[in-house]
Amino acid sequence: MVIKKPTKPKGTLRKQAIIKAFKRCVSQQGYANTAMADVAKEAGLFPSHIFYYFDSKQDLLRNCCQQQCEVVVMGLSQMIDLPLEKKIDYVTDFLFISNDDINRSTSGFMYEAIGVAVNDPILSDFKLEMDRNCKQILSTLFADSEANSESREEKGEIIYWLLAGAKLNAYFDPDNGLENAANLFKKALRATCGLPPITETATQPPSVAFKSQIQAH
Repeated sequence: MVIKKPTKPKGTLRKQAIIKAFKRCVSQQGYANTAMADVAKEAGLFPSHIFYYFDSKQDLLRNCCQQQCEVVVMGLSQMIDLPLEKKIDYVTDFLFISNDDINRSTSGFMYEAIGVAVNDPILSDFKLEMDRNCKQILSTLFADSEANSESREEKGEIIYWLLAGAKLNAYFDPDNGLENAANLFKKALRATCGLPPITETATQPPSVAFKSQIQAH
């Protein structure tokens, strides 16, 4: 008999508290150095509460990684129906401006999870699926400029790896930081899309549309 996990509001809130606490712990001290007792303390719960929702630390890692991958894909998908320039603004704002869904803590967690994924086929599948979806979404940036689907997909892949590199460098090189990475990424993205460069001041503040979408979350 399969025992279903609780779905009541209290149970859902407690489960989300565990997930957030686990991401913070892993980001701060690494997956190998994170014990369930650390997660329980961070979440303000007893260790037994964690094992009520998750079978093991590995199970918790997989759930958190899957959730974070879905957050990235769902967030990026919000730009699909926007006009080109607003797509560029949205992608940059969503991935480079710290918010509840994407921030230094969640980035650190994902880098740790990706490291574990080398020897965990389930985590690897989550990562590969996120990569495929993100590249497909980013290929819509070229829907109007590229008639050939293979060319769109190729450019979407190039932008995705450019994005991944910019995020990674900003994480490990705080002297440059996310703001500089965001500006460079946006310049490269506009050039790839065939758009003229914009003034530096125009790249600084997050878009109003993005602010309203973050508040809606």
